[in-house]
Amino acid sequence: MADHDPIETGVGIPRPVRDLIDELRAVTGQLAGLTGLAGSLPGAHALGSLPRPAALSAGQLKAVTSTVAAQRRSIEAMQAQLQAFDEQLTVLEKILEPLTEWTTAWADLEKKVVGLPSGPG
Repeated sequence: MADHDPIETGVGIPRPVRDLIDELRAVTGQLAGLTGLAGSLPGAHALGSLPRPAALSAGQLKAVTSTVAAQRRSIEAMQAQLQAFDEQLTVLEKILEPLTEWTTAWADLEKKVVGLPSGPG
C-alpha cells in the first residue's frame, strides 16, 4: 500500500477531509463536463510523470533572456547604421543647398531672358 496515493485510497485522511475532497472532485467533474473537457484532464497519478513547472520555466526564461539580448544587440546595430545614414544625409543636404540656390538663380535668369520682348511685331 506504500505505492498508493493517500488521497486516492483515503488511508490516513480524516473523514471530513475525504468528504471535502470527494465534493471538490464532483464539482470539478461537473465543471469539466460543462466546458467540454470531461475525460481530457489527467488524473493525479499522471501528473507525477510531467515535467515540473519550475524546470520548464527556467528553460523558457533562459530562451527569452537570450532572445531579448539578441534583439538588443540588433537594435544597437540598427542605431549605429541609422547614425551613419543620418550623417550621410547631413552631408548630402549641405551639398544640395548651394546647388538648389544656383538652380533657382539660373531659372530666374532663363525667365528674364525668355521673357524679353522680341521686338515690334
